[in-house]
Amino acid sequence: MVSKVLTRLIDKAILPAILLLATRIISIVLVSKCLKLEFEVSTKGFVFGSIEDYVKVNSYSALVMIIILILGLLFILIKSLVFHESHIKPSVTSRLFSLKISSLIQSSFDLYTQGAIWLSYSYLLLLVNGVMTLSGLMYKWVFLITLAITVVTTVLFIFDIEEEIKIGKENVEYYDKDDRYLQEKE
Repeated sequence: MVSKVLTRLIDKAILPAILLLATRIISIVLVSKCLKLEFEVSTKGFVFGSIEDYVKVNSYSALVMIIILILGLLFILIKSLVFHESHIKPSVTSRLFSLKISSLIQSSFDLYTQGAIWLSYSYLLLLVNGVMTLSGLMYKWVFLITLAITVVTTVLFIFDIEEEIKIGKENVEYYDKDDRYLQEKE
């Protein structure tokens, strides 16, 4: 039997995967058209007239894919830092309920599964871009951008997890104190 967590991760991973794959394919075509580079689609994939054209299109289409990845990560980070149910401000909560968009308030499980998926894609893209850069199939600066984005978003997610742990400890201490108070009264 497959665990519920694994099933949920797979369900949440499908949409970002399709989005990133579609972005890659569409950006290859659009970048080629914008740069006025001829290409051919065959059983081997996209075929360009020269290796320089391929490197240029590959680098810029990877950059577009990185931009989409950044938007996905930013969306999850904003939800995690602003709309996390454990540390959302009451004024924000009431405002969201009055606007009937309370669905923006997310639980830790939802946020961290989404964050894990998007970070996984970030690390996967970092690995693939690194291999392409070492092989001479991508500009080095594209790899460096991917590296910087991966490091920054990982650190931001770690900060949010630390905040969640801190809130959890404060609640445990509060409830422990409350239990001791009740025991003393008896």
